[in-house]
Amino acid sequence: MAIEIGALLKRAVEVEATYKVCDGVYILGSLEKGLTLYNQQVRAHNLIWALWELQREKQKGIGRVAVVGGGAAGLTVAAGLLSRFSEGVEVTLLERFWDICALQQGADTRWLHPRIYNWPAVGSRAPGASLPLLNWSEGRASDVARTLSESFGRYCDQYGNGSAALSIHIGVTDLKLDVKSRSILWKGARALRSGSFFHPDGEAKGSSGHFDVVILAAGFGIERTDKEFTTESYWRNEQLAQPRLDAEKMTWLISGYGDGALVDLCRLTIERFRQDTILYELFGTDLGAFESQLMTELDKADKGAPLNLLLQNIPGGRLSAAATKLKPRLRKDTNVILNARGREAKNKSVEAIFGSNSSVLNRVLTYLLHKCDAFKLDFNQLKQCAIDNCVAAENIVCRHGTDIFALLHSIILNFSTVENRLKTIEKVQAQIPEPMWEPGSFPITN
Repeated sequence: MAIEIGALLKRAVEVEATYKVCDGVYILGSLEKGLTLYNQQVRAHNLIWALWELQREKQKGIGRVAVVGGGAAGLTVAAGLLSRFSEGVEVTLLERFWDICALQQGADTRWLHPRIYNWPAVGSRAPGASLPLLNWSEGRASDVARTLSESFGRYCDQYGNGSAALSIHIGVTDLKLDVKSRSILWKGARALRSGSFFHPDGEAKGSSGHFDVVILAAGFGIERTDKEFTTESYWRNEQLAQPRLDAEKMTWLISGYGDGALVDLCRLTIERFRQDTILYELFGTDLGAFESQLMTELDKADKGAPLNLLLQNIPGGRLSAAATKLKPRLRKDTNVILNARGREAKNKSVEAIFGSNSSVLNRVLTYLLHKCDAFKLDFNQLKQCAIDNCVAAENIVCRHGTDIFALLHSIILNFSTVENRLKTIEKVQAQIPEPMWEPGSFPITN
């Protein structure tokens, strides 16, 4: 039975409201937990569908649109605007890097999977994103970035060849947004397109524009850094997972206990670690049964309960069997310390690393590593921890997350007028990364 138009419009109004910062200004996912590439794309679909439904019902007009950010989320938004609104929209895409999907381009040491951070939920191991716009499957981050870029190029070929339909600016700096007037000032180079590649049409120069809609698709935000111990971005290639060619045994210190830190913990402690195969290798044919047990315990547990305590209640010996398989795979060329002190320096016990700051998958792997004594846990101040364990500065990996508020504060001129609204969006967490659009809402490109 077809859904009544009234029900669709009501849903669209509710969806749009979760992204709305102020009139005509939206933020896409940056303040939400579970900020994965796939989740951001789902949120992009939801927002574009809601705006299209509102325009179709003459509740809102979409004319000139600025999309701030040329990562997966921004490209999905742009593709959705071009294909769904067709000739009725003008899109200006503003990207601070000199390439689209710049964080993941060439990132061969990081693995992306659309749903694995939803594990052990049903379907979380499915390799394909199954998205109408800019679809992809699990793979190296560099391969996913290439897939997204090429797909976006095809959308541009099919929908964005009008003289005013799409304008892309790269190398954007000094971007300033007035949220009240929806005016943006920036310095950057307008891009010329050759297939899925974009190159500057001349030197970067100052530009400005007034827009009917502004969509902030800044993504993950600025990675926090330690003043004393600098670490390359999570998305830069490194050699943490590779055995040393000089066969020396090295001590490493990881600071943090979010997903980035725990992934690097696995890379430094498990021989031949691969995110795409590790579950199958450790649980084998018992994986499905273990997932069912784990989901049962998660459903019964209080939200935010330490996962290590919950895992101790799972019967059947599957975790012990997994630990037995893991033990002989521990690396012999590394000693690893995990500093879980936390930004507020409050953490004192092992439960700190098993809260809700990371995915269930990475917490389960960390639990198994802890059972195997694969790393030492430390709660001292980072510098003191390094001194106590004689860790060289170049062997300290800081994964302290990102600071989206710092980024937003730097680009929004009248930040104080929307600060409370942004904090509310962060608190409510209403941009649910589940499809809210109707089937067939987005045309598939050739």
